[in-house]
Amino acid sequence: MDRAVNAIRRHGLLTAKELRCSSLVASDRIGDVVIVDVREKHNKACGGAPETTPRRFSLEINMRTGVIRWDNNFPDMEMVPIPRRAR
Repeated sequence: MDRAVNAIRRHGLLTAKELRCSSLVASDRIGDVVIVDVREKHNKACGGAPETTPRRFSLEINMRTGVIRWDNNFPDMEMVPIPRRAR
């Protein structure tokens, strides 16, 4: 999860508030690759309907090489390289 949070901060994928109001969940592992879903956290501090946790995007982290890609919640959910600075 540290790699995911570091990538989110380094590439500006979320603001500090958005990151605080997000949950990171390892959803799958295939060999050296871990998929991390980044979901909205809905509670009193973050707002939103507490019974929902919409997916913001997913990260694909190669634990051996360190390469991280994301789907930016594109409709086809294709993993692509993260731009240097997304926002």
